Amino acid sequence: MANRTCSASVSSLFASSRPQGWAELPDDLLRPVVALLRSFRDLLAFGTTCRHWCDLLSAHRSSVQPLPLHPNLRTDDGQSLSHNCWTLFHKCTWRLADPAATSSSRSFLSLSDLRSMTFLRCSYGQLIFYHNNGFHIVNPFSGAKVGPPSLRSVPFTCISYVTLTAPVASADSHLLVGAGAYLFLWRIGGDSWTKHSPKVGRFLIEQSVAFKGKTYALGSFGWFYIIHLSPSLIIQKFKIVFEEDITEDLCSANDKAWLVICGDALLLIKLVEAGRGMRSEAFQFMAFKLESFDTMTKKARWVKVNKLDNWAIFISVDERCEALSCMNPEGWGGRNNHIYFPSYQSEKPWAAVQLWKKCYYRSMCLQLFNTGRRYLKLESTWVFPARFLVPACDDLTAVSVVGDWLLIQLWWEDSTMLQSRDE
Repeated sequence: MANRTCSASVSSLFASSRPQGWAELPDDLLRPVVALLRSFRDLLAFGTTCRHWCDLLSAHRSSVQPLPLHPNLRTDDGQSLSHNCWTLFHKCTWRLADPAATSSSRSFLSLSDLRSMTFLRCSYGQLIFYHNNGFHIVNPFSGAKVGPPSLRSVPFTCISYVTLTAPVASADSHLLVGAGAYLFLWRIGGDSWTKHSPKVGRFLIEQSVAFKGKTYALGSFGWFYIIHLSPSLIIQKFKIVFEEDITEDLCSANDKAWLVICGDALLLIKLVEAGRGMRSEAFQFMAFKLESFDTMTKKARWVKVNKLDNWAIFISVDERCEALSCMNPEGWGGRNNHIYFPSYQSEKPWAAVQLWKKCYYRSMCLQLFNTGRRYLKLESTWVFPARFLVPACDDLTAVSVVGDWLLIQLWWEDSTMLQSRDE
């Protein structure tokens, strides 16, 4: 009897001390599990188990690979379509591929309703379009749309750029619109616009990122900006200077550039023609790290980065789309120190080249330099689920399966409205 009583006491003590549910499993046990997950579908399923797992996965976002969003160049009856602007605009659907997928049939969601909309920018995992006199922020995973009130005082022809200032789930997220000498800001979920006159001259955003509590923007004509939204809108303007350059020019007329956060560094990736003559058949990706600011001379100094170590960079060719990074890409079959970009040359919707290595491939070179400069429609790009871009998880209210994708629906309450967010 004494032995049975002792055993029962020990069992009761063990039962009361062990985790009572998935959310109570210790982080030391869960972190190795996250490290072993390879495909994006497994990562997304892990993140939607509970709020604690969602937060844990977000803390390891740097190891999550982005997904290529690309046109499906085959009709319903299996016929192949050529890659040209009219095909992308009127006939094809869109697919989300998983670089770590082992099967030949990749998961996808149809985004065919975007064909009639004018593409403006991909920012913080969201696609921004203009249609029927209004802006539309579209989630590429669910197709869910949210938009601000109409900006009636500004015709579309006057709009020079549009971007988000932070992930849509962040409290300080705004849609920033530039038109002439003015900036317009709409807080996500708000009911009105605010108008500003920054007075910085020739202000045109090509890329923007939030880094260490500040918003940095890459502009045209070799300019770099620091944008302060609070307590009031203030823009600091700097000239870009590369360490080894004699001049201050950002790039030639045909070069492209992207900002990307890579660990604790803010990088600028340049795509340049590497051959000789006017019709080059070679290209090269270069990388520079933001080193310092000189407030007296108004110059931002960038130094050369020879290697990315255990990182890979994903660029979208179209400069309207953000660049993304991934740590330890070997975990899903990728390669370190490589630049990934969309491609229409093979069965895979992407290609990769080593940083600073010259690549001699004429058709690919033409695609890299011409894509996104002549058309106003969506081109192939890389996207993250917006959920992976913020450090905290909202209350979970619905989990659903669309196609082969497990989607989670999040809700939040604004002072003026209740909106749903599909992430």
